[in-house]
Amino acid sequence: IIFSIVAVIALVACTVKMGTSINVSDVLSAETKTLVVDLQVLVMSCSEDSIDRIKTAFEKRKIKARYNKCGSTDVFNEYASFSLPIKLVKDPEKNLTSEDSGIFFVVMDDALGLVTSPDFESILDSESEFDDKITISSIEFSLVNDGDSDFIIKPTLAFVDDKPVYEEIVVVPAFSKVLIKLPDVANKLLENSDARYPIFEFSR
Repeated sequence: IIFSIVAVIALVACTVKMGTSINVSDVLSAETKTLVVDLQVLVMSCSEDSIDRIKTAFEKRKIKARYNKCGSTDVFNEYASFSLPIKLVKDPEKNLTSEDSGIFFVVMDDALGLVTSPDFESILDSESEFDDKITISSIEFSLVNDGDSDFIIKPTLAFVDDKPVYEEIVVVPAFSKVLIKLPDVANKLLENSDARYPIFEFSR
């Protein structure tokens, strides 16, 4: 999930910044895990009306978003902070059903990626039937190496600690972390139904 944000337009068209944290142990585990994703929605003001409109937009999509607080990055940019669950799925062909809708991290063939469900009507769908569209402007996450040895990844195309990386080897030392941010092309691709974006390959 996972953040540069543009303003809510007339408190209707919401753009959000999405981020989370993923442990290497969770990537290597055989179990599906539910992560907590942080969303920051830029608003014109932290009024109850602004927050209620965003809550309603999530509810229409059956997204279980929890409102946390409203704050500001500077005098012009106020934001509403939300949290919601997102799955880190192993073997999506077996573990994603027709009832699962949204966006998911997936691990398959020693690679981590993001996918959207075939019937996707969720926070990334700019062609949604809803007038109050919500689109994500930025997807980023911390990759935390909680193991006792180096974790080696090869990002497909991403920013790693703000450095653009294209199919290069990146070593994440034990007990350290890197910030991975997806490029704009990934954000636009994931607005499509049943889209996939490979983030990185890894060595076990």
